[in-house]
Amino acid sequence: MWQQRCLKTTISIMLVFSCGIANLAFSAPQTHIGASSYSISGQSSLILSAEMDAKGPLGDDGRRHPAKTKWDLQWRFKQTEINAQCGVDSVQVSLGITHIKPVWRDRTEASQALIDRWEVFEAALNTIQKHHVDLAMKAASEIEETVLNVTPQKTCEELETMVGSIVRNIKEKYRALKTEYESSTNYGRRAGLSLM
Repeated sequence: MWQQRCLKTTISIMLVFSCGIANLAFSAPQTHIGASSYSISGQSSLILSAEMDAKGPLGDDGRRHPAKTKWDLQWRFKQTEINAQCGVDSVQVSLGITHIKPVWRDRTEASQALIDRWEVFEAALNTIQKHHVDLAMKAASEIEETVLNVTPQKTCEELETMVGSIVRNIKEKYRALKTEYESSTNYGRRAGLSLM
């Protein structure tokens, strides 16, 4: 089920997923996707590109880029006693994703050729954003599934240490995949996120 609320440049979408997993302790990640924008204007690819270079969001490399997707994972789990040991009873991951992208303000005054080029740019942007969302969702699901299947430990302190290590490793794995994708595509430019 999708619930959507728009507030000027912010779009909030709550995704609620169902799954057929028999273990009721597993629940799909609670996901919030937001979007913010910055304004650009111009009547040529060169000017629009210069606007994005000047106003776009900062990447992890410290440079400005046409768009960016950020995500953050928060997690918690409940413990239960299993055969005099401490085990995982349930897991919940909350995933926050934010897209930052340009809005072309004087588009209606542009040539059809430039508008066509912009539409190709926007299509590439949508594909790239979907890739980032898919990656973040995989990270969240892997955390929930892996933590839920952790072997019970002698003490709850040992369980907490083990779960913390598992979550850190999975988050690091997917952040590395995100960085690798951004590097290999030059922050999407090689995947069509360019007007030049």
